[in-house]
Amino acid sequence: MTPPKYSLLEGDVAPHLRRLSLPLAFGMLSMTLFSLADTFFVAKLGTGPLAALAFTLPVVMFFMGITFGLSVGTAAVLARVYGEGRIEKVRQLSTDALVMTLIIVVAAAVLGIATIELIFPLMGAGPEVMPLVRRYMLIWYMGLPFFGLMVVGNSCMRAMGDTAYASMIMTIMSAIGLILDPLLIFGIGPFPALGLPGAATAVMISYVLTCAYSFYSLAYKRRALSPVLWHAGTRDAWRRFMHIALPAMLSNQIPPISAAIITWMAAGYGKEAVAALGVAGRVEGVCVLVFYAIAAGVSIFTGQNFGAGNYGRIAEACRLGVRSTLIWGLGLAVIIWPLASIIPGWFDDNPAVIAYTAQYLHWVPVSFGAMGAMIVIHATMNAMARPLSATVLIILRMFGLYVPLAFFLQAQLGFLGIVVALMMTNLLIGLIAVLWQRRMMP
Repeated sequence: MTPPKYSLLEGDVAPHLRRLSLPLAFGMLSMTLFSLADTFFVAKLGTGPLAALAFTLPVVMFFMGITFGLSVGTAAVLARVYGEGRIEKVRQLSTDALVMTLIIVVAAAVLGIATIELIFPLMGAGPEVMPLVRRYMLIWYMGLPFFGLMVVGNSCMRAMGDTAYASMIMTIMSAIGLILDPLLIFGIGPFPALGLPGAATAVMISYVLTCAYSFYSLAYKRRALSPVLWHAGTRDAWRRFMHIALPAMLSNQIPPISAAIITWMAAGYGKEAVAALGVAGRVEGVCVLVFYAIAAGVSIFTGQNFGAGNYGRIAEACRLGVRSTLIWGLGLAVIIWPLASIIPGWFDDNPAVIAYTAQYLHWVPVSFGAMGAMIVIHATMNAMARPLSATVLIILRMFGLYVPLAFFLQAQLGFLGIVVALMMTNLLIGLIAVLWQRRMMP
């Protein structure tokens, strides 16, 4: 295994964060643009398929949250060990993490398939969209194990400071999906016109091919894995990963659970409101991906410096990360405000969908910067082996603030109340996170 060129344990903090975050931002941008393109193509099929896709989003987020939780646990443990200078131990732990991931994500996929008919009707999916939802999710679940292995493989390299690798893998996956998506949705050339299930098929194929390339690269090109799949310390390694991963999984499950609740509330205003949430969510994903890239960079930096005991560098990295998200968030709000009524029309020409989406894009971007600050501080907590504190922050955001506020304000303002509740929640949790972080640092 070739160590990264730059040590995160010395030198100016800001250049390190830029070097870590910029490749991840590019990779995340490619994934988010594919997600937007996917929504755009599905919208051409009509409001019904677009609403069906919106119903799948919280459940997809839920199961992705499992894989991202495993990724967080893997990166946190490996970054600290790498910061301690134990390179061979990192190789064995990387293999241990992938074996554990395979077991967990296969079980998650089986559970997901078994509960399709239970979950979606509870979310408000009616008989007109359930056939589409069912076919989409059956295909997507088949790709979930490959996605999980790819994500955790990425985290192994990120923990060592190699974010360019993770960016490359994400870009390859997005490119494959973007090429296949219109071919399989609309039946271009020799391909069958599958409609919404075609979108799921394109995603699944991209997961499988990218996972295969990722394993080849990790095992043979980069020599980042150990050939030993089971050893005396395997269970201890799994316990170390799960100490961080379990709370991180819980943190990652809270947003999709709350999103399912919000989707159920929006369903009361019709499938147009549900479709609007789907469109707005995709647009928001493009806007805030930089926050997650910054947070990932701060997390890697924090993990390695925490292993080396460099607490002052961690505090500086967190301050820089929060400042960057606030500046980026302000810029987004200025850009999106005049376009709030224009952007929805790119996806759906239904006047109700456009009106609901415009309400979201008028109000929520005001709070993007505060949400970004919370994301950075949440990642820092996990990297410093404080997963319970990170989980409490997410629980407070969703169930202490957002869901109660949404229930209250939607009774007063209708769909707009759901939107205003999210804006208020982001502003409050951003302030709480910053104050909490100042008390948390050693």
